[in-house]
Amino acid sequence: MSARRRLLLAVALVGVTGATLAQDLPANLPKRKPGLWEMQTSAMGGRPQVMKLCLDANTDQDMYKMGAQMSGQMCSKFNISVQGTTVVSDAVCRIDGPNGTVNMSSHSETRFDGDTAYHTEGHMKYDPAMMGQSEMAMTSSGRWVGECPAGQHPGDMVMPDGSVMNIKEMQQQH
Repeated sequence: MSARRRLLLAVALVGVTGATLAQDLPANLPKRKPGLWEMQTSAMGGRPQVMKLCLDANTDQDMYKMGAQMSGQMCSKFNISVQGTTVVSDAVCRIDGPNGTVNMSSHSETRFDGDTAYHTEGHMKYDPAMMGQSEMAMTSSGRWVGECPAGQHPGDMVMPDGSVMNIKEMQQQH
């Protein structure tokens, strides 16, 4: 994946997931089952990026808190609602891009299938265009695949290139 696509994907993830986490979370927000999760994300019709995450209940909540901290500094508007098994979010955020500040608006819908799978569809608009893109569609899905492997700790995320980072450690550094 090119550096350009990685940047746009990262911005899209902030738009879709960050907006969902930027305020007090609804009490009825679906929770994910503890264990190993496989997540696929693709933007602009690109090849899906696959990551794996070892998750426990505390790490799930820590990720929400980390997202709230990140997007709370960037977003002036965020609305979130839980409609049955679907989480709907809308946001307006200011992002520092490589050529200056970009205003981004996003809308996403995440449908949960119990506590073992979800699918998100999101749409972002950028003003001015970011890296030649004024709009981007993105999809993301996750599924529980079993217990975390031996030696893997809650918060460990295996990136598409095989590198491992721990989300809890990232949160402590900020």
